[in-house]
Amino acid sequence: MVKIMDKKELSELREVCIQLETIMQKHSGNYYKSQIKALYDIVNCIDSDDNEEKITKYIISRYKVLYPSHGGLNEFYIDNDDFEKRLKLNEPLDKLKERLWSFFKLYV
Repeated sequence: MVKIMDKKELSELREVCIQLETIMQKHSGNYYKSQIKALYDIVNCIDSDDNEEKITKYIISRYKVLYPSHGGLNEFYIDNDDFEKRLKLNEPLDKLKERLWSFFKLYV
């Protein structure tokens, strides 16, 4: 049986997805279009009137779109020629990816 996310978890997940979507739209062009759409779909589902069980099942399926064999969220980073600046730019992104994983590690 699948653990159902509660309203608090869903609310926190929603914020993580919005922040990731914003960063990806700003820095990825069209290459990560399907991952951006998956994040958008997760947010819309959380905002829907569906019950937590239905929302949880749907967002798990959309999470899997974020990590295909090539070109997924795991390969996304913000590029910059200056190494220190690149580290600083990617730090918030890495934290969001870790937070996203913390929601889904029980499900995948």
